[in-house]
Amino acid sequence: MNKKRIFTLFLFISLISALYARKPKTSESRYPKSIVALSPSAAEILFTIGAGDQVSAVSEFTDFPVEAKAKPVVGGFDGKTLSIETIMSFKPDLVYLTEGMHNFLISTLESNGIAYYVSKGESIASVEKEILEVGKITGHEKEAAKVVDDMEKKLKKAAGAAKKDGPIKVYWEVWNAPYMSAGSTSFINDVIKAAGGENIFADLSDAYPMVSEETIIAREPAVILIPASTGLESSAVGLRNGWADIPAVKGGRVFVVDDNVYTRPGPRVADVVLELSDLLK
Repeated sequence: MNKKRIFTLFLFISLISALYARKPKTSESRYPKSIVALSPSAAEILFTIGAGDQVSAVSEFTDFPVEAKAKPVVGGFDGKTLSIETIMSFKPDLVYLTEGMHNFLISTLESNGIAYYVSKGESIASVEKEILEVGKITGHEKEAAKVVDDMEKKLKKAAGAAKKDGPIKVYWEVWNAPYMSAGSTSFINDVIKAAGGENIFADLSDAYPMVSEETIIAREPAVILIPASTGLESSAVGLRNGWADIPAVKGGRVFVVDDNVYTRPGPRVADVVLELSDLLK
């Protein structure tokens, strides 16, 4: 073999070696293996799309599914109760944050080269978008697409069952001392709309505005929703001064609902919309 042919062969081998060296890593290695989910909804999304085995730790109030509840806890959902040292002890390659609540962690994560995802969860549409994005990030695109497809079917069923003679006026009581409800930018406002209702405080832009008792009575809600976490019985609402003549009270349509599920921006929101649409019939 002459020198020219040896050189050509060497060049060919070098080129092939270089191409192999730049070949992308296997698809499995691109996906996070240690995810810390800092909200119950984040954990719920990850487990629902089949990424539960990639979750290393969750936040304190994570309770669904049971497999997520069994994971180690890094702190409460509230950013004030979180320790960056505890989060880092799980050597995460992805931290799942919530907009506003966990933004203070971003600079530390960036300085340590740790990837993060920020959940917005401001509407049902944004929850579906988030599920698809997280599915792509974690290597569960097909599962995520199926979850969203199932959600859409339930939402369409709820829309089909909505009253044809107009939306039902709904009052969502966040708290009663002082009275606080849900405004147009709240997640629950979107849930009420999707179920065929009309939030009586949808004209207020604050997510959770304080409202007067007189205004609640004057707006005559046909349905009143009381979060179970308040500890109130539905019968207690009719005993309030001036509330007996509200259509919801007169019609026996004051319902205590599980706010832990109703206000959680996760995959079960479609089930909530279906359930609420039944209550509004």
